[in-house]
Amino acid sequence: MRTCGSAVVAADGGLLGLLGLLVAADVVIPGIDLTGFYGLVPLLASATSSTLVTVVAGFAAVAAAVASGAWDRWFDTGQHVAAGVLVAVQGAVAIYVAVTRRRRERELGRARAVAEVAQRALLPVVPAAVDGIAFAARYLSATAETLVGGDLYEVVTVSGGTRMIIGDVKGKGLPAVRLTTVVLGAFREGAVHYPEIERVAAACARAVSREAGAEDFVTALLVDIEPDGTLRMISAGHPPPILLSGDSARPLAIIEPSPPLGIAEDFTATISSWGLGDRLLLFTDGLIEARDSNRTFFSLEDHFSELAAATLDTVLDALVAHLHGHVGGNLHDDLALLIAERLPAPGRMIAVSGGLPVSAPESAISVGQGE
Repeated sequence: MRTCGSAVVAADGGLLGLLGLLVAADVVIPGIDLTGFYGLVPLLASATSSTLVTVVAGFAAVAAAVASGAWDRWFDTGQHVAAGVLVAVQGAVAIYVAVTRRRRERELGRARAVAEVAQRALLPVVPAAVDGIAFAARYLSATAETLVGGDLYEVVTVSGGTRMIIGDVKGKGLPAVRLTTVVLGAFREGAVHYPEIERVAAACARAVSREAGAEDFVTALLVDIEPDGTLRMISAGHPPPILLSGDSARPLAIIEPSPPLGIAEDFTATISSWGLGDRLLLFTDGLIEARDSNRTFFSLEDHFSELAAATLDTVLDALVAHLHGHVGGNLHDDLALLIAERLPAPGRMIAVSGGLPVSAPESAISVGQGE
């Protein structure tokens, strides 16, 4: 905060320094008239500084324009009056721009605060671990001004294990967000009420069919993790998870993939397993379909070795950094990442709140966006 404040003060001082430079050049260099350029200073201030600084710069520019008659020897001439009026008009325009900009910044700030609350409600903070499984997650929106998009993930613990979903809603904007809430609501309810993961997927599909438009659908990957390490997976048009076991990494084959939710109604689970210390990476296609300026896809395989080399949060941060480097910092699609690790021994959930561990019940636990 102190560094930011110093930078603002330096910028404001630079604007007044620019005005002083223009005045000095007008006085020293014979045969030129720079009075009309004084109004550029408040215009620049309106784009970068506060309204108060813009007002000060505007009055200073007008005062300098009036005083310029002393060294240009044109007091009371029509040219002097015209130059003063021009600078005054520029100052007034600058103040109007500054007031409008600050109002829109406040409105954007309020909108972002509302969006952040909505994001927290839609995808709550990831707990560090639950039922012997550690988690971390990241969510990146393709639109810089928004925090909420059409990708989703969730984790729910039940008496027979832990259930995860990651999905991608077709489309963007508020319709995609609405369909995201529909899928998450159906998953949260179905995961608790249905013992079979196939019925949970069917419940999500029915919810999408009720609410989606004729061309809308949701790709999703559902994973049921049993206490003995058995994995039951359903892919509804979604990329398979990556299993990181020791020094090896490979996609887990889905034997009978299904069409996306909203198109398919029946689902068949693929059975697999993971061992103690293994990791499972779930992701949306915003990762593997990201392209650079040469239209080359991001290669997840090139970063497999890094996915088991550090803590879960560090792994995801590094993966996101590689992705930003590949696309030049501009994502063209939303991205959700969820990584899970089977801990050596089952443990009660430890959630992080304000940097301090706190206990939580072992009932249904929602998992969402990481910090």
